[in-house]
Amino acid sequence: MASKSLKKPKNNYIPIGWREWVYLPSHKNFGLKAKIDSGARSSAIHATHIKEYVKEGEGRVKFRIYQADEYLQIDTKLLSHKRITNSFGKTTTRPVIQMKIKLGNNTWMTELTLAKRARMTYPMLIGRSSLKKKHIIHSHKSYMTGVNSKGNK
Repeated sequence: MASKSLKKPKNNYIPIGWREWVYLPSHKNFGLKAKIDSGARSSAIHATHIKEYVKEGEGRVKFRIYQADEYLQIDTKLLSHKRITNSFGKTTTRPVIQMKIKLGNNTWMTELTLAKRARMTYPMLIGRSSLKKKHIIHSHKSYMTGVNSKGNK
């Protein structure tokens, strides 16, 4: 009697590297280099010129984001503020926004904190809450979802 071999079930995890290009579809697919950090719960984006204000009873925030020598001015709804302890152990309160991001062929809404990441190599950090248990991180690979639209890694 021949025994049936057990087939391993296929998973639907999307493979990504420890750094990837992330795009903002609502903002002309502006591309940012991002570090994928499963040790971080929240995602953050480097922002400058942050100005919070109220318009028609709604909290809003204006800010700039950068990639290399290009920048983008954004004006969006302010969701809340979140206390974050950074990698150096310092606790700060940051504005929280919701933004559509694209990683590879997948697009979804996620929360981002606005942070001062000027000293960091990557202007964006993608934490585990943004990945929603749909990705598998290959810690020894980079840019598995492709290069940016200008061909840069």
